[in-house]
Amino acid sequence: MAKPKWKRIFGHAMLFLAVIGPGLITAIADNDAGGVGTYTVAAALYGMASQYLIVPTTILLAITQEVGARLAIVSGKGLGGLIRERYGVRISLFVFVLYFVVNQGVVLQNVSGLKSAMQLFQFPWQIGLIMACLLLILLVIFLNFKKLQRIFLIMVLFYVVYIISAILVHPNWAQAFHDSFIFPSHVNVWNLGYWFSLIAVLGTTVTAWGQFFISSYIVDKGLIVKDLKSNRVEVYTGAVITNGLSWMIAIAVTYTLFIHGIHVTDGYTAALAIKPFAGQFSSLLFAIGLFGASILGLTIVPLATSYVFTEMFGYERTLNVGFRSGKIFYIFFIVQILFGLIITIFPNVNLFRLTLYADYLNGAILPLIFYFLITFARDKDIMGKYRIGNFTMWFLRVAALVIFLAVAITFVGHVM
Repeated sequence: MAKPKWKRIFGHAMLFLAVIGPGLITAIADNDAGGVGTYTVAAALYGMASQYLIVPTTILLAITQEVGARLAIVSGKGLGGLIRERYGVRISLFVFVLYFVVNQGVVLQNVSGLKSAMQLFQFPWQIGLIMACLLLILLVIFLNFKKLQRIFLIMVLFYVVYIISAILVHPNWAQAFHDSFIFPSHVNVWNLGYWFSLIAVLGTTVTAWGQFFISSYIVDKGLIVKDLKSNRVEVYTGAVITNGLSWMIAIAVTYTLFIHGIHVTDGYTAALAIKPFAGQFSSLLFAIGLFGASILGLTIVPLATSYVFTEMFGYERTLNVGFRSGKIFYIFFIVQILFGLIITIFPNVNLFRLTLYADYLNGAILPLIFYFLITFARDKDIMGKYRIGNFTMWFLRVAALVIFLAVAITFVGHVM
């Protein structure tokens, strides 16, 4: 006898709630302080044309996150562990060093973003920054996986302020849709600087750390093969929400700063510059969003690096054990935050302004990460009947080639 429709719907909803976390948290954490800064700077320079690749970027984010999730669910291993297992210590060390440099740049962005948010609130930022970093460290050390995930999901709610900010600026919705989804009407599309910013936007949306983090996080969460379908829904939902939020950030900036020809260097200057055009409340909302994005990014990104380090070099790698059992994992997490704090605590240091360059580098190493994703996800020994299909494989290959060529061309154009 078939189950009543309401029971089937309820059952599917319960499965979705059981797997929720990895896809949503990883995708939205891509919009960390560096991401907010990159979307802001790009939109101030090029308006809604900065979001011209939003559709393929959303598809690419969804596919790469789904492949990483599938790898972890089927193999029971994170991407870092698979690289170590198949390619040995030397290749693992090379990948990790490259990954660590990029990630530490993102950590510095998030500490600087937190500093900027506190300055916008006119809070004694040095004391606040130290207290916030120490609180994050204590939470990660003393809370278990489930409690930390609840905090991560609560932090996601901070991003709602960007939707409100976008509505308050009374944008030209038709023009925003045209420039984002049809063709940019207010920029020179042959300008290499424009494409440099598009790659930076791509690099802060489809991040290298995100490809590693989602697989490690899923292993920690303990998802199994029966969760594949529900996890796919969650991953795709996260991708759509993430880029919907980035689109709203771009709208808030385009119809305040871009239309008045005001260029900014980071989220801090953007929040200040928006005030004369959209009012004190919009400026406050932007600052609140920056605070939430900084906190989430400052937690997730160092965790991603700690996961990869411990996976690649054979240490305990989980949030489900205490400090004594997983001390290497936790110490590596702590060192990254303290390093960022020590550099950022000086009054004249603002690494937030390097946001486009850091995220450009993030985009530049994506082809290498895609290579590992494709190789493992097509491997019969690892995936069995759950190997990715030809469409996914070719989509990732074409994406890697296009990104590589775009990075090469824009790099040459930028340095000449």
